[in-house]
This record gives sequence, C-alpha cells and structure tokens, in this order.
Amino acid sequence: MKRLISIGPALMSLGLCLAACTPVRPVSDASEAALSAESVSASALAPEAVQLPDGFTGRWDASIAACKATSDMKLVITQTGMTFWESSGQITGVTVNGPDDVTVRAAFSGEGEQWNRDLHLVLGDDGNRLTIDGVARVRCP
Repeated sequence: MKRLISIGPALMSLGLCLAACTPVRPVSDASEAALSAESVSASALAPEAVQLPDGFTGRWDASIAACKATSDMKLVITQTGMTFWESSGQITGVTVNGPDDVTVRAAFSGEGEQWNRDLHLVLGDDGNRLTIDGVARVRCP
C-alpha cells in the first residue's frame, strides 16, 4: 500500500504534464467532439499513403522522338516514386497546389548519393506536357 501511494503522485504529475502539452480546441457540440475523436483515432491507426494524383503518372521525355529512343531526359513517375536517368526517388510528401499543379517531396538516391528534394510539377496541354522546376517534358505514348 505504501508503494502505491508513493507512485500515485508521480503518475499524477506525469498526467498533468501531458495534459499541459496537449492543445485544447473548443468544441461546439457533442457530435463534433465525437467526430474529432474518431478522426484522431483513425489517423493514428491507419496513416494515409503518400500518393501523387493519377494525371502526373506515366512515362515522360524531352520529345515524342526521344520516347522511342534511349534518352537522358527519360522520367517514369508512379504514384509513389520517380525514376530519372541516373537516380530514383520515393515520394514522401505531396502538396496539391491546384488540379494540375503539385509540389512533391522525395527521398532520392543515385550514383552512390542520397538526398531529399522538393520538385514543382505542373501539367499542361491537357495532361500531355509536364514541367518540373521549369524543365518541360512530353507524355510518351
């Protein structure tokens, strides 16, 4: 019994510290509180996968002629990764700026190096042109 009493205040202090660090947001009604608790538990249990929108995926190159040959401008994009000529990257974050405009954060590796990079991707010409940080490519058939 003596041991339980000595642990009690320590646990109570820990609980108070944790409560003080947790931001509180006013809730307007009970249904909003239930939805808020539900969304917190769902996101903690099943985090969403980072995926690029479908329109950006595919094979891209400098020109249609380059699509038929081996080109150092070749780029293959999936919803979760990007493969350039001598490097590839796993997409770790996607910010949708608009329907045809995203910023991608990816962890790249190539030629013995590893790095993180943000890339700004913009679709044009009805989804047949892709500009990445000012460099344009066309969609390969």
